[in-house]
Amino acid sequence: MKIITHAAMALACLLSLYSVSFAQADAGATLQQAQQAGQFTFIVFYKDNSPQTQKMLQVVQQSISDQPQQATLATASMASAQGQALAEKFQVSRAPMPMTVAVAPNGAVTGLFPRQVAKANIDAAIVPPVMMECMKELQAQKLVFVCLTKSEQAAVPAGVRALQLDPMFKDRMALIGLNVQDATEARLMQQLKVDADQVQGPYAALIAPPGVLVGHFSGTSTADQIAAAIHKAGKCCDDPNCKHAGNAQASQSTATRR
Repeated sequence: MKIITHAAMALACLLSLYSVSFAQADAGATLQQAQQAGQFTFIVFYKDNSPQTQKMLQVVQQSISDQPQQATLATASMASAQGQALAEKFQVSRAPMPMTVAVAPNGAVTGLFPRQVAKANIDAAIVPPVMMECMKELQAQKLVFVCLTKSEQAAVPAGVRALQLDPMFKDRMALIGLNVQDATEARLMQQLKVDADQVQGPYAALIAPPGVLVGHFSGTSTADQIAAAIHKAGKCCDDPNCKHAGNAQASQSTATRR
């Protein structure tokens, strides 16, 4: 005679409920609705209803439960055509499963967590507005000039304006304003390695894909100086055979050996 404990029955019921949510979920529709509502979407991609999948789902659910206005959960089965299409969209179709993909309201991917995820990962993936915008532009392969200000109106350094006229860069540049006194963007300020006291007049920090800090530029920086910094970093174009990219890799290799 087989004895079923209360704990085992509870687990069986819980798994059953999760299976129903998996079957009924339309991750694409959930994502669209969340973006319209200004919410982050955490999409759990899975191949089967394994304990590992259940653990990931549980962590995501619990992590976002205290911030329902900011985040929502969606699930996507890799066995379905919809799930496969969504995985292709986020380029995770060949990634280890289960996989959680964090998507911001503007469509930027703010986190990729294969096999397992922790609450700290979920919290970190909910990024503030300016950081979210920077991530979106970087994922579009843009050179992002974060124009720093101590007021509501960001001033763009003259050299950055002049660089917008350069055919090599004009279609690859994004200008985003950031008030250095905005405490919600402290994490971005830290990543930009900028102190608020540095900002005296027009000032910009340049980030290149995938998230490389190229440098800081003030009102006295010229377009030629900014272009030289971009070339030195090997971020002037998308051509892997570009001579500047080669030089940048060689410099990094030399620095590593030292």
